[in-house]
Amino acid sequence: MPIPAGPDPTTPGQIIRPTDLPASLQGVELIDAMVAGANAKASRVAPCLASTDPLPTADQVAEAKLILLGAVKRWAEAGSGAWQQQTAGPYSVTSDTRQRSGFNLWPSEIEALQALCRTSGPSAFTVDTAPGCGSIHSPICSLNFGALYCSCGADIAGFPLYELVDP
Repeated sequence: MPIPAGPDPTTPGQIIRPTDLPASLQGVELIDAMVAGANAKASRVAPCLASTDPLPTADQVAEAKLILLGAVKRWAEAGSGAWQQQTAGPYSVTSDTRQRSGFNLWPSEIEALQALCRTSGPSAFTVDTAPGCGSIHSPICSLNFGALYCSCGADIAGFPLYELVDP
């Protein structure tokens, strides 16, 4: 059965499944818990991925899937936490496979997931210097500065009542 490329509306927040992992990792102990934890962490740090209105886009899910598959693969291959040291004369080699941060997403992975939820558009202190042609609002109406309300009264009267500007 092929895995859908886009979001699954019946299970919001389920970005990856154990079957998405390579076959060699699907049998790893605790893999189901790792996948469920990765999905939960991604939904917490990037809420748009678990949203039902609007659903995340197929591109958002594909990028999130790639990030989470890398994290789960890293967790599964981290090893049991061995510390090994070998010495031969004046030379020594040390290997450390201990899991340092538990089952956590790296800060770069969190930032990448959060970036998926950012939308482009007006931000703080954005001023539209070329407002839409034929606007009935006053040039200094709050709508022209990114507000969600009209301060000139044109939404009520059809022409500016307040904040009139002399030509």
